[in-house]
Amino acid sequence: MVVAAAAAVVGVGVYLHPPECVGALLDSHPFLCLAAYCTAATGLACVLGGSGSPRRVDPKGKAVFITGCDSGFGQRLALRLDDLGFVVFAGCLATDREGAQQLKKKGSPRLHVVELNVTDDWQVQRAHNYVTEHLQDAELWAVVNNAGVGLVCEIEWCSVDQFQRIMDVNVLGVVRVTKAFLPLLRYSKGRVINVASLAGRLTLPMYAAYSMSKKSVVAFSDALRQEMAKFGVSVISIEPGLYKTNIAVADPYIDSNKRSWSETPTDIKEDYGEEYFNEALTKIRNSFDRARDQVDEVIEQMELAVCSETPRYRYVPYWRSYIRSEILRYLPTAWTDKIFAATSPRVKPQFIKRQESQREFKRQGSLQEFRRQFSFKSQ
Repeated sequence: MVVAAAAAVVGVGVYLHPPECVGALLDSHPFLCLAAYCTAATGLACVLGGSGSPRRVDPKGKAVFITGCDSGFGQRLALRLDDLGFVVFAGCLATDREGAQQLKKKGSPRLHVVELNVTDDWQVQRAHNYVTEHLQDAELWAVVNNAGVGLVCEIEWCSVDQFQRIMDVNVLGVVRVTKAFLPLLRYSKGRVINVASLAGRLTLPMYAAYSMSKKSVVAFSDALRQEMAKFGVSVISIEPGLYKTNIAVADPYIDSNKRSWSETPTDIKEDYGEEYFNEALTKIRNSFDRARDQVDEVIEQMELAVCSETPRYRYVPYWRSYIRSEILRYLPTAWTDKIFAATSPRVKPQFIKRQESQREFKRQGSLQEFRRQFSFKSQ
């Protein structure tokens, strides 16, 4: 925090009120000017984001409702909070599947498994009724909107139905659950914790639909935080990068792309070509192979969001990811486009190859015509 504060002060001071010699240097070296701006922005983000209170709330008499507990972050968080002594309501897509059964087996009697599909209004209301009936002497302290799905696909072979589905789960699911439980959180002065993503701040090729959904979650969290402040209800955003969980496995995304590609109009497929499409699949696999193994980094941040007396409004697991994302957000768009282009297939689409071939054909034709005319004049 001290380093962040120093970075903020120095960065802002140099950028807004540079000494004469430094000002001349910044004018002649725009990159240094940008670096000062990034330093200030990153430092301020760290300071204004706060470190959260090291003091923790007493879990006794407090309940937490978590969506998406079938596996991954949600399941781990449910078991962690149960171990800490919270009453936990774990929303699972199906209570008879392995994930829900594992929670029932490993959890204490305080852990309740609740059937929940966040895209179904009736199931959300039924989950609300169950929580209300089983709180007993506890109060609802936190709602963790963790349920989500992923989608990695180029826009031209991604169907509108796929866009609709990811928005319904990742965005409207958050809205449905939050609206259902806000009245209970007002009484406890509790908190809403929304699992967004760094994709909600930065957008890469092939991540259009997923990034759209997570940007929406970030916007929803920002507005809700401001609206709930008058009630003493905190709203927190968790923004992890790519971690090895159930939705960060390459094979399902590759299979989904193959299905989408098979349904794509022929003229579009001809413009991209099979070589480009196969390279895109390779890029998808490579990106998931680089996902971080340290899932506990995320669980620790989620736990802090639930347990801190005065939580931060934003948690980004792994400090290097946080610094990197903050710098990238303030770089010129032309720069980030070039950086992110490395994640796109390097193979040229067939459409570009055809154009280049046509230009080369015309060039050769013009050259041959010039030679013919020159030869005729020489005779």
